[in-house]
Amino acid sequence: MAGHLQADPLFVGLTRPPMLFGVSYTFALMNGFFSMITYVMTNDFKYLAAMFPIHLLGYKLCSKEPLFLELYKVKAEKCSRSKNRFYHGANSYDPS
Repeated sequence: MAGHLQADPLFVGLTRPPMLFGVSYTFALMNGFFSMITYVMTNDFKYLAAMFPIHLLGYKLCSKEPLFLELYKVKAEKCSRSKNRFYHGANSYDPS
């Protein structure tokens, strides 16, 4: 078949990140951490219960790209915007 790409299940399994309930460990830990902190600060159970809809959102995102959080972190580190982008209309690193 022309144009059909076949993936080896072993390769796919070795390149996927470790998952916890369908989301990556990084997302699960961040979700649990921020939900628990807001619950402790406000002492309102709805903030702790908000962890589940956020987890469903992460599940949908991780089904498309399991490393979306790590990819966003690398993009934020490497593709920063310069402070003079409004003056030049684009990212310009001209020292003058």
